Amino acid sequence: MKSVETLPGKIIVSLYVLGLFGMLAIVIAVGITKEYDEHKKTAADYQNISDGWTLDKAGTQPVDLNQLGTYMDEEAGVLSIYYRIPALENDRSLVYRSKDVYTKLLADGEVLYETNVYQSRFYNRSPGNLWNIANVYDCYSNALLELQIYMVYDTDAITVDFTMLGDKTDIILSLCRKKAFGIAMSVMMVIIGMVLIAFDLMPAYGKARKHHGMIWLGLYSALIGVWSLIETNVVQFFVLDMRILQLIDNMVMITDSMPLLLYLNCEYQILKSRFMRVFCYLNATYILVCVIVQLLGFGDLHDLLAGAVVTLVVSCVVLLAWVMIRLRKMLKEHQTILNCVLQLSGLCGLWISALCEMMRYSQSDRMDRAEFLRVGMLIFVVCLAISSQLETYRLLENGLKYDIIRSLAYSDGLTGLGNRTAYLEQLDAYASGETGISQLGIVFLDVNNLKKVNDSQGHEKGDELITLAARIIEKSFGRFGKSYRIGGDEFCVFMTGLSLKEKYREGLCEFRRLIDEANRTGKYSFEVQIANGFCVCEALVREKIDEAVMSADSLMYENKRMLKESCVHA
Repeated sequence: MKSVETLPGKIIVSLYVLGLFGMLAIVIAVGITKEYDEHKKTAADYQNISDGWTLDKAGTQPVDLNQLGTYMDEEAGVLSIYYRIPALENDRSLVYRSKDVYTKLLADGEVLYETNVYQSRFYNRSPGNLWNIANVYDCYSNALLELQIYMVYDTDAITVDFTMLGDKTDIILSLCRKKAFGIAMSVMMVIIGMVLIAFDLMPAYGKARKHHGMIWLGLYSALIGVWSLIETNVVQFFVLDMRILQLIDNMVMITDSMPLLLYLNCEYQILKSRFMRVFCYLNATYILVCVIVQLLGFGDLHDLLAGAVVTLVVSCVVLLAWVMIRLRKMLKEHQTILNCVLQLSGLCGLWISALCEMMRYSQSDRMDRAEFLRVGMLIFVVCLAISSQLETYRLLENGLKYDIIRSLAYSDGLTGLGNRTAYLEQLDAYASGETGISQLGIVFLDVNNLKKVNDSQGHEKGDELITLAARIIEKSFGRFGKSYRIGGDEFCVFMTGLSLKEKYREGLCEFRRLIDEANRTGKYSFEVQIANGFCVCEALVREKIDEAVMSADSLMYENKRMLKESCVHA
């Protein structure tokens, strides 16, 4: 009874799936909206001093850290802002984030800290997204801090924010706690990507689907997960070479659209379109140009990120177009549209989150550019993965049905050996040379007295005799090749490999022993007698194979006559 296929069953499954998505939505909502009460007794031992900076030493011109670019003298390329340290009871740390700038921190003119990063001619010009930690000892109570900011790119890229004064450990732990949800989702995307890649490499999946779409979707998910993890700005606390993270961040943004395009081609054959072929060629060329520019020092990856954004937008638009076209076609043909609905759900989640992120980012530079986007990305990847797995399940199911039908077409229903169709096709394969073997041993066999057993004891006993004979043949000669039932009481074994005559003699000894054992035990109501004939074909061409078949058949009938004569004399 296929209850799930009925209307009530479909409604129940739909409601259950909706409930699961609702549960996921609750978790996501909690992660986005939860707040940390810093006024509790368990609050960290630090204070945010982002609002205390000024443009002058007298402290009369407050500065907005979110608008530093408007204060920068582009010709000088340096900006100084000031902060008066309060009275300190013990040593403190000043922790602040800087992005795409170099900084130097002074207390009453004495250098406390300056940006010091690993150097390589293949790095970007800027130090990237950086957490700066300067020790502020209690002897600097009431001292005037000067933070010098040195421009690397244009003024829009100037960022210094999240300036906090207090216990360094508490500051780091507090930031890690606030980003725990983002870290978990980023790691989840990486894990999902690795699982999809591993799943694609499974033999059953490869048999069902001839392409490797899940590898590309898995790679896309893993790359997005890595980028999202870097964007939390927590990893920077635990990596010595923070500059490499900026490079990886830029690399992922430049390369992550290509796996999505290759996935689309596997699923929808988008490269059949001339426009998409040209677009993919341009995208691949763009990636290579980025590599050359970075290696030769003509520029750096940061200057080339605009192309990555354009490519990703076009890729998503293409996916939407193909899904909408396919959905329309399926609705016309009254086909199941679950896969398309899942894909559209993933796209909607991605675009809504991207829109929210762009609106948020347009207001000011944000520490985490993926706060909303990683949620949409996760929904997008999960929906596409589920959609692909449903399609794979359908293909596997159809493949299993095909294998069963094919097995029935080439197997003997009573004995399980190959049938006459399989025997004839195997002969053709040997004659065509496609098997790659040099010689063939042919054993013909015939069960004596089958008609007598059928007439005197019934067809059930006749079937028992045939089944027993097949078992004996398979255990003796069949272990050296392939066994077939080619007629009612006729069998054939193709033996392959080297030393075929020796294999035949070995099989013949076991063959006779098994027959003697079956007759000696008295377990059966009939006597087992099986004639056999053997011939080796040295040259696998059609004429020689036909001659060997006729020779083995003649020898079998000669053996059959001898067995009958021996029974008469007995």
